[in-house]
Amino acid sequence: MKRLLPSLALLLVLTPFAARAQDSATTYHVGATSNYRFELTPTLAYRFGGTIYRGDSTLFTSDVKVEDSIAYGLTFDIPLSSDIQLELLANRQASSLRADRGLFGTNSDVGDIDVSYYHVGLLWQWGHGQVIPFFTGSLGDTNLDPKIPGASSDDRFSLSLGGGVKVLFTDSIGLRFEGRGFWTDLGNNRDRHHYACDYYGDCYNDTFSQGQASVGLIFAW
Repeated sequence: MKRLLPSLALLLVLTPFAARAQDSATTYHVGATSNYRFELTPTLAYRFGGTIYRGDSTLFTSDVKVEDSIAYGLTFDIPLSSDIQLELLANRQASSLRADRGLFGTNSDVGDIDVSYYHVGLLWQWGHGQVIPFFTGSLGDTNLDPKIPGASSDDRFSLSLGGGVKVLFTDSIGLRFEGRGFWTDLGNNRDRHHYACDYYGDCYNDTFSQGQASVGLIFAW
């Protein structure tokens, strides 16, 4: 429940605006036009998860976890048909790293980190009414930028899957509610198959995984 509070708070902030937009559209038939339209959607998300295992980096002597925090983003959807859109996505999370030393160890702050995704993908939606469900998938670049002395940013291949609903108040304004998961490959050897073991026989997962719940304000034309 704690992870949903930021999105719920944004919804409360946007509700008066949405209500006014809906009142102004009482004589307007939402969905009267086709879904052939461009959509620009600023988003606010709560992102959670993300562990960098010690075997994936020479910077850390223990596993480090990205703290759950707010992320900001922008999506731009280009119509390919009435049900399919080409989607461009960019969002960033400014967070901190925390060393995870196990059940009986003492966790400690390591430093700050920015996690950014730059993706291109496809969105499939159905329905032409006020509520439009959708699924989306994308792939692209993850930029990991730790704010630690001696560290530099790194770009890795990633993909994402998500889904949600668009709630339209007019054909030009609406809200987008979405849940999405991101997976980033941190391995340096393609033969690892997402798992690797170090010299001492300790095995770790070399996939960096995060999830997020987001809400966005749709501007369509």
